[in-house]
Amino acid sequence: MRFRSREEVARFFEGLDPGVSVGHRWRPDATGGGAPTDAEVSLWTGVGIKP
Repeated sequence: MRFRSREEVARFFEGLDPGVSVGHRWRPDATGGGAPTDAEVSLWTGVGIKP
C-alpha cells in the first residue's frame, strides 16, 4: 500500500471529470446518518470519464 496526498492522486485524473474528492462527499445522501467531517476521513476518491 502506498499513501498519497490529494495532489498525487489528482495527477491520475488530470483533464477528466468529475475528478478527486474526499470519499464521503461522492454520495453524501447515501450515508443515512451523520456524515463524518473531512478530517475524520482518510480516503481520496477519484472518478474520471474518458472523453
